[in-house]
Amino acid sequence: MANITTYPFASQCTDFGADLVWTPMVHTDTIINNWNEAEKILNFKKITNYIIQLVGSEPGKFEEAIKIIKKNNLNPLGFDINTGCPDKNILKSGCGGSLLKNPNLILDIVKSAQKATTLPISVKTRAGYDNHNDIYELAPRLIDLGISILTIHPRTVRQGYAGSADWDIIKSIQSSLFENQPSAKLIGSGDIKTWQEAIRAKQKTSCDGVMIGRGALGRPWIFKEIKDEKDYGPSLREIKMLAIDLSIKANSIWGDKGIVESKKHYASYFRGFDGAKELRLKLMTAKNLEDVRNILAN
Repeated sequence: MANITTYPFASQCTDFGADLVWTPMVHTDTIINNWNEAEKILNFKKITNYIIQLVGSEPGKFEEAIKIIKKNNLNPLGFDINTGCPDKNILKSGCGGSLLKNPNLILDIVKSAQKATTLPISVKTRAGYDNHNDIYELAPRLIDLGISILTIHPRTVRQGYAGSADWDIIKSIQSSLFENQPSAKLIGSGDIKTWQEAIRAKQKTSCDGVMIGRGALGRPWIFKEIKDEKDYGPSLREIKMLAIDLSIKANSIWGDKGIVESKKHYASYFRGFDGAKELRLKLMTAKNLEDVRNILAN
């Protein structure tokens, strides 16, 4: 979901009722060495219920990055440390899911982040690097450090997105560690693509929340569906308006390059109806905001 859940799309998720949204993960080095670019991703403008997601491998740089963010007057609810991303390039750099091979380093990173801020520090992770049982050793140590939220995707890093997310792990962690734990919250993540699946997952595990990533692509209204417990079914006209809104916001951040960012979403918005393929192909030819408006005007 890197560079997908930027402000334009996240704002639509909150409009449809998402309780919390995370920024795309940004490397601590980018924040330290290229703040202008990092700020475009981390500044969630009018959104108030967001958490800044950081990735890296050097504890001291997390402290430094958070101080830079504070200096530039961004106001997230907290900071999240990604220790679960299975992307090959992230793993090669020793970040994301590769950190699960060194739990002590994860703890040092959390401690470093806590030095820089009084805001809550949370952790996003997986069941383990190649062993589903790793999380049972890591989770209590993170709780002891005082993290606010632990988000678990119950696959291993090696699995990537193969197979199925094992929500029995979330249920087990919830009952053994979080049931009588008032300070930290547990969020489950993985394979949630419908409002029915979100509700069943929460009921099955009793976790505090459900994170939705890929299941929200092209369907930011899934959050409304979860709260209303019924299908929403927007009209094609409404979906076109959402795509234009997304493009306008992206254009305000990146100029004409914002259309390139928006194209990552068009294929998800326009599918499942007669003429969807033709419309997607037209949108892929758009060079600027005016082109998008003209294509979606019909």
